Amino acid sequence: MNINEFIDHLYWISKFGRPKRKISSESLFSNPERLENPIFFLSTGRCGTEWFTHLIKKNSESVVFHNPAPNFSVQNKFMYNLISGSNENANAIGKQLLFAGRESYFKYAYKAKKRYVETNNHITFFANSLAETFPSAKFVHLYRHPGDFVTSGLNRGWFGHNEDATEKLISPLNPTDWKNYSELEKIAWVWNETNEFIETFKSKNPNRVQTFDFSRRDPIKLQELLNNLDLPIPIGFIQKSLKMKRNVQKKLRHPRYREWEESDKKKLQIICGKLSEKYEFQL
Repeated sequence: MNINEFIDHLYWISKFGRPKRKISSESLFSNPERLENPIFFLSTGRCGTEWFTHLIKKNSESVVFHNPAPNFSVQNKFMYNLISGSNENANAIGKQLLFAGRESYFKYAYKAKKRYVETNNHITFFANSLAETFPSAKFVHLYRHPGDFVTSGLNRGWFGHNEDATEKLISPLNPTDWKNYSELEKIAWVWNETNEFIETFKSKNPNRVQTFDFSRRDPIKLQELLNNLDLPIPIGFIQKSLKMKRNVQKKLRHPRYREWEESDKKKLQIICGKLSEKYEFQL
């Protein structure tokens, strides 16, 4: 082992702990099912993923990452385009990208005998590849009220002044009215399209996906969710965590959803109404 390999090894030990068994990258790629029961969160983002990351860190048998490098933000959009274009090789391409970007994460989770958990929303459109690659993987569909999500996006300049963020957001492959959409409508479309994709994934994998509404954070339901994921965390710590806010926007350029103009609420209703009714949200 040369000095660079040794430094790299120390880095991953700092993330996962001392290895308890061995495996090569080639062996794990050929037999990915050896990574036991990983957990992947699927979401639009801006719906409590960082909060869950801090909560799950309480579980000593797992390692959780909210923003691993690379974070797959660009590749997530690439996967959406492949899937939307009905590319028959999408899952195979997704697997190659996953191992190219997560090889060391998966390998050291196995070596340290830790559950690998990723809350990063930029793996959402890798869901089919993940499910096929890891037969024992569990998934969490995390969502929030579309009005709150859209407000967050507007305050972050999505489809507006924040060109770097906008470049990573999905958009229709064959747009019709897209050019006429306002920023609000485009962000609402992202909420609806992403959650529709996850709903389709859930229908194909009904026993592998847990669902949680971050708009309604009931501690009992939170504990039930974590127990279903085999991530036991004391109810007292959950209740304490609920008092803490993570990744909250401090400067708001746009009003909260309850203060929107009725015309804007109507736009949201047109795009997100069907799913909002399913999730029991009032628009």
